[in-house]
Amino acid sequence: MRELDAGPVAAQQAFPIAPEDDAGAVYERAAGVAVELLDAVLERPRFRPQPDDGVTYAEKIGPEDRELVLSRSARELVDVVRALSPHIGARAQLHGRGVTVWRARVGDDGSFVPLEVQPDGGRRMEYGAWLRGLR
Repeated sequence: MRELDAGPVAAQQAFPIAPEDDAGAVYERAAGVAVELLDAVLERPRFRPQPDDGVTYAEKIGPEDRELVLSRSARELVDVVRALSPHIGARAQLHGRGVTVWRARVGDDGSFVPLEVQPDGGRRMEYGAWLRGLR
């Protein structure tokens, strides 16, 4: 059986994740919680084994995991963008051009709405600015 982070638990705490939070925001919030928990653990360390129920193994993210399949639901696409931002980004073909999508939302009509993109070989920019620059 493959294991990752399988050792005992010294402390844990749940915290809210907002619908617009990306991985970077979650990492930042988790770091703050970790500092608080570490102070308490260092005073009186107690470890307990992790439960076996609900254990999953996440494979390393590969290039295919970054590709946005635009036929999927907007919610799924936005969640992929959130999970990969701000570190590696999600990839898509939009208007026939390759881009990395850094931020997106579900539109009022349920559609996938990119908010910030980076064209291949270019810099990050608002989606509207990128659209205006297309020829």
